[in-house]
Amino acid sequence: MILTTLLAGVFTIGVIIIVHELGHFLAARAVGIHVHRFSVGMGPVILRKRGFGTEWALSLLPLGGYVRMAGMELAPMEGGEFDETALPPESLYRNKSLGARFLAIIGGPLANLILAALISIGLLWAGGETIFPTTWLADPTADSPAAALDIQRGDRLARVSGEEVDDWNSVDRLLRADDSSPVSIVVDREGQVLNLAIERPEEGLGWGLIPLFDNRVGRVLKDGPAFEAGLREGDAIVEVDGKPVQFFEEIAEIINTRAGEETLIRWDHEGTLMEARLTPEASEVPNADGSVEVIGRIFFEPYLGSRPIGIWGAVTGGLDRTFGYVAVTLDFLKEAVFFRVSADAVGGPIAIFQMAGQMAGWGFSNLLFFIAFFSTQLFLLNLLPIPVLDGGHIILMIPELFGREVSENLRLRLTQAGLVLLLGIIVLVVFNDLRRIIGG
Repeated sequence: MILTTLLAGVFTIGVIIIVHELGHFLAARAVGIHVHRFSVGMGPVILRKRGFGTEWALSLLPLGGYVRMAGMELAPMEGGEFDETALPPESLYRNKSLGARFLAIIGGPLANLILAALISIGLLWAGGETIFPTTWLADPTADSPAAALDIQRGDRLARVSGEEVDDWNSVDRLLRADDSSPVSIVVDREGQVLNLAIERPEEGLGWGLIPLFDNRVGRVLKDGPAFEAGLREGDAIVEVDGKPVQFFEEIAEIINTRAGEETLIRWDHEGTLMEARLTPEASEVPNADGSVEVIGRIFFEPYLGSRPIGIWGAVTGGLDRTFGYVAVTLDFLKEAVFFRVSADAVGGPIAIFQMAGQMAGWGFSNLLFFIAFFSTQLFLLNLLPIPVLDGGHIILMIPELFGREVSENLRLRLTQAGLVLLLGIIVLVVFNDLRRIIGG
């Protein structure tokens, strides 16, 4: 598990840094700016090789990377000086137009956004649309339109708006498509047919219909208790701790109460009844009131299906997902600006490695989803108006729109202040990482 975490973390951070700096590099070259060095890492160079007129380097400190453009001020932790006397004046960053310099700076963040979009599109195209293969119903949400109906846990939705449904995707689609109120639904209760009508909820509220997943096993976390016991995707758990189970929720209810206790599980694997004893791991989960509850977990997901999706569907779905990542990150940043986010919610490089390792344990596609989300975060974080970041460079260009320039002295002071702020953030997130580890 440690090796998986290490490799997944290096892969995640490496891909995101290389893509970001490649965006700067390609944008700079496109507008005719000479690039002295492309470095992964900061500080002293430990490996270097020249090619395509640029030095390609690996530097000592794994704190990001940089593209050293000719005619640009030397940023903190960028190692070495370069002789620019032999370079044509038009190849220097400082001699380029405002638009050219803007493109060279924005190229890095845009590369991260494009990476996130391409990963999301590719995963949707390769894996297809996720199908929720159930029409079983859990207890409805309190004070919802469904709560007003005679719906019980274990009922099955058979029809919505007169159409037969065999998965939750169809249920959701038909409820959205029917503008009438109430909407007709047919419920099957152990062979008894119930013809019901559900009122359309007020805008922003849900119907209160909750899907209940069956006892089939979905993705299983590698090296988790379920994986070690032999459970694999597609198996069906039939008994836990001597109790028959039909739904995923029933399995979770039993397992959650048995943290650290050996538990007998029986399941069907391709027609063969299997059994094993496993011990659920104790996990802390937050409650709505802020308290923390310890529950048992064996780490597998409900079974989900998929169906092929065309390239256009993958493109639109991938872009929707990417802009969803952007919206989530913007909401977080907004809350952080107004100090409504706990410092504990901020993670550093150790947390990134841990999360990458967990995602890799669920499968390579999950790791790619994490990279897409993290790459979107880097896109926005690099646009923050902190002088040592790309957003800071862009802010310092604004006076040029009005025929003025920021003096070298002010630019230096702002850069120093930005560096102090950035180092403070790095210290905070690393401190949080270490505190989580030491605290268990």
